Amino acid sequence: MAKEKLAMETYSNFGIWTDDACSKSNLSLLFSLEPIGIGFPMVESLSGYISRVAVEHRITTGRLFTEVLVPYLDKHYLNEISKRGGNGFFDSAHMMNGTSKAAVEFSNMLNALTGNSNLQNLTLLRFANLISQRGLLKTKKSWCPACYREMFLSNSIIYDPLLWFIQSVTICRIHQIKLRNICPNCFKSALILERRSRPGYCCHCNTWLGDEEIPTVDTLDFERDMKATMLEELLCSEGMFLRSGIVAALRSIVSQENSNPTQIARVLNIPKTTFWGWITGKNLPSVTEVIGICNKFGINIADFYKGHNNNGHAPVIFSRRIKKQNKDITTLPLFEISVLTRKIVKDAKTESMHVQALAKAVSCNKKTLYKYLPTLCKMQAAKWKKYLNKQKSIRVGSIKREVTRVYMRSLSSGVVPGIKKLEQDMQKPAVFREVEIKSHLNELIAGRGCSTK
Repeated sequence: MAKEKLAMETYSNFGIWTDDACSKSNLSLLFSLEPIGIGFPMVESLSGYISRVAVEHRITTGRLFTEVLVPYLDKHYLNEISKRGGNGFFDSAHMMNGTSKAAVEFSNMLNALTGNSNLQNLTLLRFANLISQRGLLKTKKSWCPACYREMFLSNSIIYDPLLWFIQSVTICRIHQIKLRNICPNCFKSALILERRSRPGYCCHCNTWLGDEEIPTVDTLDFERDMKATMLEELLCSEGMFLRSGIVAALRSIVSQENSNPTQIARVLNIPKTTFWGWITGKNLPSVTEVIGICNKFGINIADFYKGHNNNGHAPVIFSRRIKKQNKDITTLPLFEISVLTRKIVKDAKTESMHVQALAKAVSCNKKTLYKYLPTLCKMQAAKWKKYLNKQKSIRVGSIKREVTRVYMRSLSSGVVPGIKKLEQDMQKPAVFREVEIKSHLNELIAGRGCSTK
């Protein structure tokens, strides 16, 4: 499989060009890739589509973002993020798959750039008026290695389904295995979209993610299976979805159960004020909460959002949540904790101790410490921040000296080094993404009237 994976780099997803196809009216700035699976449960995600576009253009996702997408949108906040390296965008890139303004902007932009007209179907935008963004999407990428393998063996396009990035979905129903979120080679997780994102590969070490050995599943997790089933039904459902449908469905439940909202809230194990907010249309339940309602009363999730109360499935008994126990218990009297804390905070040698470590040192819970000794906690936090800034200054100063040394050494040998050459010589990839380091290099270049490539 390791040798065969090189064959996966195919760029033959386009039909033969004809004079008609190449007419001016049909031209687009980016390749007009056909989105995968619209109308089916395994529909492609918009973030995955962007990665696929980058692959077909033989550039990184980061370069596509900085050189094409950001200039096209021409948003001030994106321009500023791009200048700083783009981390702020990738940290929140998962939002483009959901119901937010980012999903609207990026789907419209990619429609225009690729000549498509249906890329909004790679997001959850059609449910924008009835699905809460709270707890909707994962921030880290997950995948099914068996699905990747099947895509490869069947010579299909490797892509990332939207279903994998919904928080309530934790298993692949096709193969009955848990979705993975850690690379088996470098043991790192990845954001939904990264600078080197590529469907089927780890963005950190470029490992093919379809080679993982998959253990046989002995027992079926009915709860996880039910949640994934409901989301699949929702993604491939058709028809109109209105916010009023939720209200109608909830009132239908109350009527059918010959009950009242307070009793239904008790059955669902939620505060009655929360249920009243839903049934009056003031607030939206999260997808996870809707799944719980549909499971409890045996309703198809698409019918629920449409305002119907039809039987959809046999209810599954949810496992009880394990209450989180606080491991850091306060054991000493408050007076003793106060004396010890004051002594540590006033000690100059404890500048490298953050507040959590301070709490542990005095055998106290961190929240308790902040509650009763807020001033001392803030003083220690300020010391910790000052320590971090000092360490950063030392590190940046060391790198600047190394940049100067390597740059001058290259010049002495008659070579004007570019950024890539300097990063290779220093063995520090992407080091010039830091503003301070890049500025120092520009000062060196300005001093000699040279420019990097």
